Amino acid sequence: MELESLQSPKRVKIDPSSPSADSFLETAGVSPHPPAGNETLISVKPELSDLVEVTPEIEFSASSAPKFMPSDVKLASGGSIPHGSVPYNADMKSTSKVATTPPLSILVESTKTANGGLVAKSTQVHSRLVLLAGKCMNRHIIEHLGSLRLLKNIPITQVSVDQAEKFEFATYTHINICIEYDENFVEGVKYICRLFTTHRSLFEGAHEVGYHIVFNQNKKWADYREDEKSEYNEFLRSLNICCGEKVTQCSVVGKYDSSTIYITEKDELVNLGKEISEDVVIWKNLKVCDYAENCIRFLPGVRFPESLQVLNIGGGSSLETLTGFKMPTQLKALNASKGVITSIDYVSFPPMLERLDLLQNKIFFLNYVDLPPHLLALDLSQNSIDSLKSINFPRNLKHLSVSNNPIECIKGAKFPETVEYLDLSCIPNESMTGIKFPDLTIWLNLQQSMTNTRGLKLPPYVLELNLACNGVNSINPLKLPNLIQKLYLAHNNIKTLNKVVFPTALKELYLGNNLITTLKNVLLPPTLEVLDLEMDPYAEDNEKYITSLKDVILPVNLRVLRLGYHLIKAIESMEFPFHLQELNLAYNDLRVLRNVRFGPKLKVLDLSGNQDLISIDNVHFPESLVDLKIPSLLLNNLPATIIERANKHELSLTKSLPYTI
Repeated sequence: MELESLQSPKRVKIDPSSPSADSFLETAGVSPHPPAGNETLISVKPELSDLVEVTPEIEFSASSAPKFMPSDVKLASGGSIPHGSVPYNADMKSTSKVATTPPLSILVESTKTANGGLVAKSTQVHSRLVLLAGKCMNRHIIEHLGSLRLLKNIPITQVSVDQAEKFEFATYTHINICIEYDENFVEGVKYICRLFTTHRSLFEGAHEVGYHIVFNQNKKWADYREDEKSEYNEFLRSLNICCGEKVTQCSVVGKYDSSTIYITEKDELVNLGKEISEDVVIWKNLKVCDYAENCIRFLPGVRFPESLQVLNIGGGSSLETLTGFKMPTQLKALNASKGVITSIDYVSFPPMLERLDLLQNKIFFLNYVDLPPHLLALDLSQNSIDSLKSINFPRNLKHLSVSNNPIECIKGAKFPETVEYLDLSCIPNESMTGIKFPDLTIWLNLQQSMTNTRGLKLPPYVLELNLACNGVNSINPLKLPNLIQKLYLAHNNIKTLNKVVFPTALKELYLGNNLITTLKNVLLPPTLEVLDLEMDPYAEDNEKYITSLKDVILPVNLRVLRLGYHLIKAIESMEFPFHLQELNLAYNDLRVLRNVRFGPKLKVLDLSGNQDLISIDNVHFPESLVDLKIPSLLLNNLPATIIERANKHELSLTKSLPYTI
């Protein structure tokens, strides 16, 4: 039985603004790992190389940095908006995978009777058809399809256009067309145009129709063949004739490459504005428009339909200004991120705008900005703002990020009392003394935002708090509110957890890269479910490590325990918590694993990198285990049941090479 080896750990840089880490629309939520600032260094364990060809689904995984603003519409430039989505208050959770036949989802509307009972008003069946033309392997297409799958109660049928003529279509309430430009662009678009005629009733019966086209971002629009341009225009014309009033979403990604920014002649700019308008103006009921990754300096005379509610013009690293851009009056969400905007002073924003994303621009000042009164979410991260004084944020604001700005002194900033999600991470500020955080704040990111924590007063109802990289020496003086559920304290100078009084509601605790050497006599709260003490093997100042788990008492409800890259030498006569699902002991100094019992829910066990661990004695591996990583020399001494389960594709078994740095 041959087993492919793993490589040694590598340093990985995560760009928090990249579409892969922060796609255009994602489910709300914060990941198990703290925000990372300008550069996130994650200790990545070797990539999986399975003994058998099976990929078990693991509930817990050490993955990417979390996303700012757990809202329903994630406007990060370069991504895609799923057609049929609701800009706000949408319950977007993972649903069914792509189906080959259309499963149905029945939604029953109801109304209350006089005595409080419920009576059904109507029954509506929802299903979605996705038509694919081209390879559809582009990141934007993949993200778009992923976003569609997140929409609740709308199962998907996915059909390639070259199979469409033989496919028996059902009735669909939502239809999405995805086209990726390639050498067969003309043929693929012709297939779809033909469907508008041969299956017209299919589109006429849909409630909403959307399309998503990704062009070649390295190709000038002027260099496209005439037949390609003609077929694109024919697609728009045919779709409009067939069901134009049903088109509520359109995406035109990467149509204009970087050469467009050199257009300066008035006539050429007028023609450019006309071309952009012609892409969207015909859709009278358009709600969502994604014009991402287009290299446009400004929007010369461009008009979007007044029905538009969500607009993405981010990406392209070219957009210089919003001045003079007449935005639709019904617009609720605008993304103009990843550009070179230096100012938003005197920009006329729609009065109903609720979300504004301007991250990764070059904005210096906000002194003369008139932000719309109904704004709920504002992202100004990764700009050049050096002060928050005299800025009047809208009084109903709930989400605010000014992270990664050169703000040397936060004093004088006035945050609306309504702010619930506040990101002040990665700023060169010295102290939070005198800063009044809103009492309603429940998510607070202060990573790398102060040189010391003296004078820090935390909001009373905060549920998630990040204080990583702030030189914290001790936990008790922080006076942590009892309601905190997630606490990030990695990359600090904490030496001991003895006598620490943790918040009584704490569920997740991240303490990697501190100076902690033991967990003995540490009283962790019984509510704790995730304990992460994993070290960074590339940090040059690491001097203190945990060396033993003897006499350590772990919380009864613990589900995830990460102790990678310490110096634990032996684990003997230990019973891990009943509910534990993930245990990471990678790259320690383990030589003895004896008389150890795991609970019946363990799914992931990582022993990789412990090259002196050549045998185990009286260790019970539960049937729930689906992912086991081991040092190379342990393979021949594993229990026969483990090898048997791997051969049956019930278990992923991976061996590792020695750790080198």
